[in-house]
Amino acid sequence: MIRVKKLTLSLGALLIVGVSGCLQPTEDEAIGDTAMPATAEQPVDKIAQALLPLPEDLRGGAGVFEYDGEGNRIVLRENTNHVECQTLDENGFNWCYPMASSARRDYQAKLSVQDMSREEVQAAMLEAEENGEVEPWHPGSMIYRTYNNGDRIQLLWVVLLPNMSSADTAMSLESQRDPSLAGMGRPWMMRDGTPGAHLMIPINGLAESNPSASVEPLDTKALYETDAILHATLPLPEDLRAGAQVVSYDEDGNRQVLREGTNQIECATRNAMTGFTRCGHKRLGAQTDYRAQLSAQGMSFQEVSAAVVEARENGTVPSATYGSMIYRMYEEDDRLKLLWVVYLPNATSEQLGMSTVAQRDQSLAGMGRPWMMREGTPSAHLMIPINSTELSN
Repeated sequence: MIRVKKLTLSLGALLIVGVSGCLQPTEDEAIGDTAMPATAEQPVDKIAQALLPLPEDLRGGAGVFEYDGEGNRIVLRENTNHVECQTLDENGFNWCYPMASSARRDYQAKLSVQDMSREEVQAAMLEAEENGEVEPWHPGSMIYRTYNNGDRIQLLWVVLLPNMSSADTAMSLESQRDPSLAGMGRPWMMRDGTPGAHLMIPINGLAESNPSASVEPLDTKALYETDAILHATLPLPEDLRAGAQVVSYDEDGNRQVLREGTNQIECATRNAMTGFTRCGHKRLGAQTDYRAQLSAQGMSFQEVSAAVVEARENGTVPSATYGSMIYRMYEEDDRLKLLWVVYLPNATSEQLGMSTVAQRDQSLAGMGRPWMMREGTPSAHLMIPINSTELSN
C-alpha cells in the first residue's frame, strides 16, 4: 500500500496571514497549532470524520479534501454547498472552512511546504493579498473544529474578527478554557484589536462536546426581587458584570440610570412585558430607549421588534457595529434562556460559511448550535445559544 504524505494546515497556521499579523500559539488556545506533516494512516470513514465539526444541515453538501506533502489539494468529495472540511490530522483535529477561503488556503499550503520561515510565509501572503492574487478572510468567517481528546475544547467554532476589539464589540477577553473543558464554557475574544482577533465559541451539550456534569439552575426570579442590578447583568460573562452600567425604564418609557458603569457595557433591567433582560454596547442606548418608548405606547413585542429593525435600517437609531455582541436572558422554558447574538450587517451565509437553519428546538433541549438569521440584510446576525450553564435551557 502506498501512503501519501499529507500537509496539515491548522487554523493557527492559516491565520499567520490574511490579516496582517501572525498568530503565536499558546497552551490555552485550541486554535494555535502549527502546521505539521501528517503521516498517520487515516481511518476508512475519514470523510464522515472530517464532517463532524459542522452543523448537520451543512454536512451533506460539504466538500472534503486534504493536502499532500507538496501542498497539492486532493479532493476526496466535491462540495455542493459553501463549506469544506479537511481530513483528520495527526494531532486529532478536524477543521472545516468557508469555500470562499479555499484559494488563499491552497496558496498558503504551497508556501508552507517550501523552505520558508513563518515570517517569510506571512510576508509572501501579504504580498499576494496586495497584488490581488488571494482574497483576505472575510470578517465574520466561521471556522469549525473538533478534537478527539478531553484535554482541549472538543467542539469549537471560531468567528474571525480581524482588527476588531472588545471595546468596540462588547466581548469578554477572559479565557473560558477551563469552563469549556468542564462542558460549561461561554464564548470569548482572543487577540483583541489585532489582525488575528477572533471569537472562540465552545459548543456545549452535544455528543461531540466536552462532557459536563448536571448544573443546578440559578433562581433568577428570586434574585430579581432582591437585587435587580445584579439580575440585570446576568446575561453577561462574569468579568463584564461588575463594570456594566444598569438602566431601567418607567411606565412611560423614560430612562433611569440605576448604576453608572466603568466599562463599555450597558444592561437594562427585565422588561416586564417581554420577559427579556438585555445587555450590549453603550452606543446602543438610543436603540434601547426607542424600544422602551414603543413598548410604553402599548405595542406588542412583534410590533416593537419590527419597528426597531426598520429604524436601524433607515438610520433613525444607530445600528450595532459589525461584529458587536448583544446578550439576552429569558426565564421561561418556551424560549432560549441564554442567548448571545453577534451582529453581521449585510453578511451572507455563503460569505461566512454559516448555517441558516434555526436551532430553536435543539436549543430548548439544551443542545443548540449557532446559526445565522436575516442573512444579506442590515439586520443579519449570528444566534449563539449558550448551553449547559446555570442560566441555560
